[in-house]
Parts: sequence; structure tokens; C-alpha cells
Amino acid sequence: MSLNESYSHPAYVLGRLFAWLEKAQREAIGDVNASIKDRFFTSACATPASAFPTLLKLSHHHTAKAEFGGVTDRKIQETLDLLEAKPFPAHLTLDEQGLFILGYYQQRANFYTKKTSNSVEA
Repeated sequence: MSLNESYSHPAYVLGRLFAWLEKAQREAIGDVNASIKDRFFTSACATPASAFPTLLKLSHHHTAKAEFGGVTDRKIQETLDLLEAKPFPAHLTLDEQGLFILGYYQQRANFYTKKTSNSVEA
């Protein structure tokens, strides 16, 4: 199974969003003792409404500090657009938590997948 960028289930999208927020932090400050994954993964997965406002505020600092933060900020925005301006869910069911985790890990794997060129060599 691979990343499905058009799947708009809120739990899956939030998992993908969390991966982008983690990437923004890593690009801005590198390895840290307690990353946003260490501090917020469980609460973001179970109670997104309580975690994501804080995470998104932090992302502004991270994207401003990162060399290519503008690119990551646009990816965060594109991912947020999939939520269709709905509020963050207060709670996710166990099945939805599974979708969150799936979205998170598929998005992370996609970061490290070599992109192929569609150009034809002459």
C-alpha cells in the first residue's frame, strides 16, 4: 500500500499532516531530545482538536526558520485543504486512529521514495 494523496478521510489526512509538521520541525532544528512526535503523537492521534492548534502554531516558527520552509508550508496548506474547512475532530475512534497512523507512515515513507522522471532519453 502506498500514499493516497486524494483520500480525504479526516483521520488519514491528519496523519499525513502530522508527518508534514514533523518534517518542518526536523528541517528547522534537526534532531532534538523531544520532537513533536515524542510529545504530541498520542494526543494528535486520539484527540486532534486539542493537539493540532498548538502544532500548527509551532509549524509557523519551524517553516520560518528552515531553509526551504516555504515549500513545506505550502505542503502543509495543501494537506489542510483536504479537510475542507471542517474543525478538527474532538476524538478519533480506534479505527480512525488506525487511519491516522496509516496516513502518517505512508506520508513519511513518501518523503524518502525516490521520485522518477517521466522524461524520455534521446
